[in-house]
Amino acid sequence: MTELALKDLTDCSPLDADWEYVLRIPRTPLGPGIVRAHVRAVLTRHRVRDAVLDNVELVASELVTNSLVCTRDPVSVRIMRTGGRLRFSVWDSSPYMPSERPGPGPEQAPDTGQEHGRGLWLTRGCADEWGHYLLVNGRRTTGGKEVWAEWRTPDVQGLGTYADPA
Repeated sequence: MTELALKDLTDCSPLDADWEYVLRIPRTPLGPGIVRAHVRAVLTRHRVRDAVLDNVELVASELVTNSLVCTRDPVSVRIMRTGGRLRFSVWDSSPYMPSERPGPGPEQAPDTGQEHGRGLWLTRGCADEWGHYLLVNGRRTTGGKEVWAEWRTPDVQGLGTYADPA
């Protein structure tokens, strides 16, 4: 049976093709850690450079934590490579948009003595772009919002097609 499954995978797209992974996380303190492990596994398999992988993992943890704090429902995460960009996004059922807390001065971090308020500041510093939008009658008909961060492809990978090391 394993042989058959491996044969069926031989005509799959190479790792540098577009791809998408989606994961639904229940509201639990384990959620951010599970998402970090998911992101690390996906990006390692797609040969994303360590510096970018670390940034995506940190942003993923921050965005998922924010979503789990602001809703009592499960959240969904998506990591994808498409159109020359790597995107990580989190959907939750809350209609309230995130707001970045300002630091004491321009380009300065929020108060490091506070337990909350640094997630979006870290996201801005780690991603090429980030944003959010309200979902009313879109793909997810239940509404809520999606918060996303993106990185440009040249910083993600450039290894060409996948060659099985075995």
